[in-house]
Amino acid sequence: MRIKDPEYPAAVEAAVEVLRKRARQSQTITYGELSAELATQGFDSIPPHRGVMTYLLKDVCLHQNEAGRAPMLSAIVVNKASREPSDQFSGLARSLPFSRLANWSWRHEQQQVFAQYREG
Repeated sequence: MRIKDPEYPAAVEAAVEVLRKRARQSQTITYGELSAELATQGFDSIPPHRGVMTYLLKDVCLHQNEAGRAPMLSAIVVNKASREPSDQFSGLARSLPFSRLANWSWRHEQQQVFAQYREG
């Protein structure tokens, strides 16, 4: 899949729903698990690393958040081994429109995501 593919916006929507569901349960998800979950929904050409996944997660963060002020939903997507987001996530957080400050941490962002979507 490429970001110009007609089904790309639907893949972004599907990813948003998967991540919101996890966030409501205060759970992280690995890149591989997200890729596999999207594949079960028919988006089987989104590998867990680099490429389309990088753009997809950026667009997930921008979904209904064009100003970049809301918590970045992809903060809960982590590497299976390190249990941390990729380096691209920190770069994204410091870029426009998110512009997180120098003392920002992904752990704090993750907690904000959980707080925003928590059930109850």
